[in-house]
Amino acid sequence: MRINDLDTPVVVVDVDVMERNLRRAADYTRRHGLALRPHTKTHKTPEIARRQVELGAPGIAVAKVGEAEVMADAGLDDILIAYPQVGAQKMHRLMALCERARVRVALDSEESATQIARAAAAAGHTIGILVEVDTGMRRCGLPIGPELVALCRKVRDLPGLEFLGVQVYQGHVRGALAEREKHLVEENARLRRLYDTLSSASLSCAVISGGSTPNLAQSHLLDGLTEVRPGTYVFNDRNTIETGACAMEDVALHVIATVVSTAVSGQAIIDGGSKTFSSDLVHGSAERGHGIAVEDPGVFITRMNEEHGVLDLGAATREYRVGDRVTIVPNHVCTVVNLHDQLALHRAGEVVGAYRVAGRGKLR
Repeated sequence: MRINDLDTPVVVVDVDVMERNLRRAADYTRRHGLALRPHTKTHKTPEIARRQVELGAPGIAVAKVGEAEVMADAGLDDILIAYPQVGAQKMHRLMALCERARVRVALDSEESATQIARAAAAAGHTIGILVEVDTGMRRCGLPIGPELVALCRKVRDLPGLEFLGVQVYQGHVRGALAEREKHLVEENARLRRLYDTLSSASLSCAVISGGSTPNLAQSHLLDGLTEVRPGTYVFNDRNTIETGACAMEDVALHVIATVVSTAVSGQAIIDGGSKTFSSDLVHGSAERGHGIAVEDPGVFITRMNEEHGVLDLGAATREYRVGDRVTIVPNHVCTVVNLHDQLALHRAGEVVGAYRVAGRGKLR
């Protein structure tokens, strides 16, 4: 069966392109002495996580306990939950997870640290902790300064916890390559200030975890990192292309949709909308639409309803008819995967299997 024989909308993954992406990242990090701890929030698929470990990853990263449970069920046994954990139910699940995997947690508050320590000590576990530091993303993470030092010391001294080091995230280092290189210089200044602050407080870090997909190939230029946590690199997407971190031929995942209406002049309706592609934009730009057509790169999804994707045909190079298939590069692959139950696998257009998205909807 060919991928164009599949019912639509359907998510398809080019196995050869995905494998090339995985190997490229594994080879790069090995060459530069970095541990690659891939963030599985992108693919949410144990088979792919196992392949990443086979290629040398010492473990994986996840966002939520639910994702960690899915991966542990599949035999993945070294897991960083790169997200703060709070609440009695989370503590109960976290301790159960520790029975079958080596678990690390990133956090940025005394409340989270104290809850995990109390639960771990009671259950007889020791959980490795990375204290998250904000170096510019302005999301989670403490600023560099006394509050950070105090939390690191608290983690170091609490029973049931092992202070491993710090987690940073370079999601704010983006843009075209020249712009990213400028931002990397600024980021390194912040990182050096972080290390000086920790050193002055006699805090030793075995792990400095950071990085992102747009900066993956420049990770060795980030001072002091010991591991990187890219996620999107496994498939890549339109945002990754826009940053210059990959080319169109490096995109392994596409959505195939069918034209269902051409009744309105200058546009075509495809059978996938916000429930297929999500509504994520290209770096916040509404004018750039929600995905581009591989066969006709001047054509993009200009707007969406739940089940309708509107293709702007203003720059089309061909005529579009009802029944035509269109292959779309989505803006943000992580959210697309989470909307679908299955990934159809192919080589050169020939279907070779499928993966169930086992981590889909694991938001708790």
